[in-house]
Amino acid sequence: MMESNLKFFFEPKGVAIVGATPQANRGGNNLLINVTLGYKEAIYPVNPKYKEIMGIKTYPTVSAIDGVVDLALIFVPAAQTPGVLRECVAKGVKGAILENSGFAEVGPEGEALQNECNNIARKGELRLWGPNSMGLIDAGKGYVFSFMTPSLWDGLLKRGGVSLIVQSGLLSAGFLFTIMSHKTLGLAKVCSIGNKCDITEIDLLEFLLDDPDTKVIAFYLESFSNGRKFFELAKSSPKPFVLLKGGKSAAGAMASVSHTASLAGNYRVISGAIKQAGVLEADDFFEMMDIARVLEKGFGERENSFKAGRVAILTYSGASGIVTTDYLEKFGLDLAVLSPATIKRLEILSPAWMPVKNPVDYWPAMEKNGPVVAMKEGLSALYVDPNVDGVVINLFAGHGVWGFDLLELIDVIKDRKKPILSWIIGLKDNVENAKIRMEKSGWPVFDEIHRLVKVMSVLLQNR
Repeated sequence: MMESNLKFFFEPKGVAIVGATPQANRGGNNLLINVTLGYKEAIYPVNPKYKEIMGIKTYPTVSAIDGVVDLALIFVPAAQTPGVLRECVAKGVKGAILENSGFAEVGPEGEALQNECNNIARKGELRLWGPNSMGLIDAGKGYVFSFMTPSLWDGLLKRGGVSLIVQSGLLSAGFLFTIMSHKTLGLAKVCSIGNKCDITEIDLLEFLLDDPDTKVIAFYLESFSNGRKFFELAKSSPKPFVLLKGGKSAAGAMASVSHTASLAGNYRVISGAIKQAGVLEADDFFEMMDIARVLEKGFGERENSFKAGRVAILTYSGASGIVTTDYLEKFGLDLAVLSPATIKRLEILSPAWMPVKNPVDYWPAMEKNGPVVAMKEGLSALYVDPNVDGVVINLFAGHGVWGFDLLELIDVIKDRKKPILSWIIGLKDNVENAKIRMEKSGWPVFDEIHRLVKVMSVLLQNR
């Protein structure tokens, strides 16, 4: 029987890097450097051309290694892979991550090669991850089992609660670097599964559901290996799922065949099942991560049951309040009708000449009471209103009267029972500093109103 626990991928005792090379900027060199930066147990480069690489003893084959090897990271030409896998079986390796391409995604010959690899692994009780994969990253442990350029990781790998399962390699890597550089998303684990010839999203999903570091699971999938099982797990999971489905259109489904040899399936059927299972669906990569980072902060937990869609807007500008209102309608949300008690609280803040209504323009209240008092009391009043399901705050980060700590305003709220999402504009450095501080403290910030409102609609309407 194959071992069902995938711990040997995530906590291996001994790692072989097959295809390691001293040649700079080559995948095999990047892979070796990345592993040495975070993994502190035994590392075994494998390449018959060298006696040592980077001062580390190097072996001609996997079976020649003189220590325990749980995991092999393979970066060799596709045609050499069956031979490498036979060596892994002979050595008793438990798992192999194929980070090379040239298999089922390229056509019949590649598919035959992939099937050969599968047969070798299955007979030898070796689990295969990939091929056509970027590999595995564990931000908590600092493990980067990937061939991506090492310098790009320097100082950017931020630990958090979002785990990714992506059926993509280079795009997921490029996208990952983009979101890490913004310093607003914390990651638990990143799993690039490629063609998923053996290890599938279901295998990894079952592992991540038991992973204490994972709070939210986000997916980019072009196909489902077991749709029924996926939706059963989603429906019963206490952890929220966010899905970006590739191949929704007929043309997109065809493209997915040449990307990861996937059969995308009927999207209309899939979409209905997604909603029934409580999976939150995204339309692009940034939206997927926007939703995930909001969920990671505790908004949208299932016991809170956000299902209505009545939104209050607190804004320093009448125009931005109007634009936000337009997007509420576009995404099927309602402008909340404020309760009499809320209106009374806000009237005390506002000048006598200023009528109180939603959107709430707090600029006159700022002039009367100062920005901190006006914002704190205004936000508090809207948040506790029983007619309000979520709050949008429009903020400005600047100097002078605007030079206060935006985080101080929002920290008046102590729970996460209703989503509070902020849109910030202002001086570049001030905005970046405010965003990083607010995100770190658990308050989601957006650069674009339409993205903010779309995420709010997903949280409130599960759409």
